[in-house]
Amino acid sequence: MNGSASLKLKMFVAGALTIMAEAFVVYFIASFFNFPIYLAFIFLALFWLFQWLIAPYAIGRNSVEVKEGDIEYGWLYNMVRDIARESRTQVPRVYISNEPFPNAFAFGNFITGKRIAITRPLLEILNDDELMAVIGHEVGHIKHLDVEIGTALGLIPAVLGFISNLLLNLGWAFLIFAGSEADLIAGLIMLSIGGVIFIITFILQIFVLWLNRLRESFADLHSITLFKEKAINLATALAKIQVYMQNVSIDPFRGIVVTLPPMKIKEKNPNELLERWLNEKVSPLSDILMTHPHPAKRIQAIFKSVKQYEL
Repeated sequence: MNGSASLKLKMFVAGALTIMAEAFVVYFIASFFNFPIYLAFIFLALFWLFQWLIAPYAIGRNSVEVKEGDIEYGWLYNMVRDIARESRTQVPRVYISNEPFPNAFAFGNFITGKRIAITRPLLEILNDDELMAVIGHEVGHIKHLDVEIGTALGLIPAVLGFISNLLLNLGWAFLIFAGSEADLIAGLIMLSIGGVIFIITFILQIFVLWLNRLRESFADLHSITLFKEKAINLATALAKIQVYMQNVSIDPFRGIVVTLPPMKIKEKNPNELLERWLNEKVSPLSDILMTHPHPAKRIQAIFKSVKQYEL
């Protein structure tokens, strides 16, 4: 079984397990509280629709669109357009993001239009070949409908996480300001239910993150398919991003997923970091709580896939 087929099989298994786990949790919670199951799914559908509609505006609020023929960034629009056409997918709208770190991300929907945003620092540190490889990855997300899939599968953990935090906060408030025994009992019940839902949410999130990492690898594979041996530039781009990230502070509440999870490294030179990643042995559980694969895993997979085009 080749790399693409193996990755697709893993994504199918991860997706199926995630859907089954989420369906079971919804059914269990609805049954426990004697809440009609069809109303639960109607609520989730409406919540998903609301999130789907507003997400592009929330994510792109710090971005400026680049139009075809733009004096300063028209070349970037042309680059994205050509890569999208080569990928046989719709040409996304292109944005320059004013975030202070190097990043590129796909977002949008069928109403707002599919979008790709590139931050200014990314444009500053990558050469054209590296930038094309990164854009090829983001176009892969658009082609594979990863924005829609991620939103749908992440919905239930998001809702349960909100409910869990609400119950935990209310529970502590009841205990702290209790005026009667009934308040104490109510607080303990809220804390107990909130704690159980928190554990359930954490378990579901493990499944969602697993699928997300596989889809990131699938987007990498799309870039490799497009650029073949030149896709090695995706690996060098990731190393440059990681080195740059050592001097940047990220606000965890901004909600934007970075291209590479920031890690503490000692290397100042991207080539040295790349060499270490290529020879690093990483635990299978090292990235279990990450949205993206561990950088060393990702780099090794890129080099392995690129080798078939070098023969």
